[in-house]
Amino acid sequence: MSNNILIIKHGALGDLIQITGSLKSIRNEYPESKITLLTDKKFNFFSDKITFVDEIIYENRPSFLRIDLWIKIILKITFNKFDIVFDLQNSDRTSIYHFFLILFNSKIIWSGNRRGGKFKYHPENFESIPIKDRISNQLKLMNINVYEKPDISWMIKNDMIGLPNNNFVILLPGSSPQHKHKRWPAEKFAELANFLKEKNIDSIILGQSKSEGDELKKIKSLAPAIIDFSDQDLDCLATTASKAIGAIGNDSGPTFIAAAVGCPVTWLLSSHTNPNITQLVGSKVNTLKKDSISDITIDEVKNNLALRG
Repeated sequence: MSNNILIIKHGALGDLIQITGSLKSIRNEYPESKITLLTDKKFNFFSDKITFVDEIIYENRPSFLRIDLWIKIILKITFNKFDIVFDLQNSDRTSIYHFFLILFNSKIIWSGNRRGGKFKYHPENFESIPIKDRISNQLKLMNINVYEKPDISWMIKNDMIGLPNNNFVILLPGSSPQHKHKRWPAEKFAELANFLKEKNIDSIILGQSKSEGDELKKIKSLAPAIIDFSDQDLDCLATTASKAIGAIGNDSGPTFIAAAVGCPVTWLLSSHTNPNITQLVGSKVNTLKKDSISDITIDEVKNNLALRG
């Protein structure tokens, strides 16, 4: 049976990457249906390429004062006449969408934790459940078996050039600009690269000079043997990570991409991230966390590197 399906997911880039397995599961359950994803426009460089949906509706997450923008997006999703909604965000924002969609179509099937949803998943300990388990348990109420591992296989290319002949790791020193407190110090990334070079392991650095330029410059100046892949696209990152023996990264979208393609990850965290809730899924992960990420020592990283083989 063909249905008109809406999937709602906002959040950070890492959140979108983590739900690609869920998107694949919904597509497999409804192969003949039209599936639309409602998500944040700032991640269109990734979401435009997702292969499990037919259409994407973008919003700019307007403030509650921008009534005009709210009306625009509500009219758009209402006029699409969706049969099924999978709310994978479960936020105050999606409660507003739920209200209007149900108002104009009382027969709509709603999967989420909103009051009045036909397939409501909201146990008392909801907030303490890992996000991936929340989504998996939610979808199981509609008899959908979820691929819990992300699937971004479409990002891996066969024609990657410039990779070293030696074993190599990738270094991911960035984070979103508003979360610079999540960045392990550049000096320590450089020292790690120099240490690995002594072990005949090359290091490739990836990042965007527009938002992480200071860190990239400092690392390259202190570790001159490092291989510079900065300012490449995400397909380059995914392909490089799929061939690396390991990745060392902060709590950022690129680190989630590395894990999603099966690269072992050494995940460096501050107190701002709870790895029991926001789990890094897809491969072997060694997690190092301190209240301040800068307090994670070089020796701790050296002794806890997640590597293939």
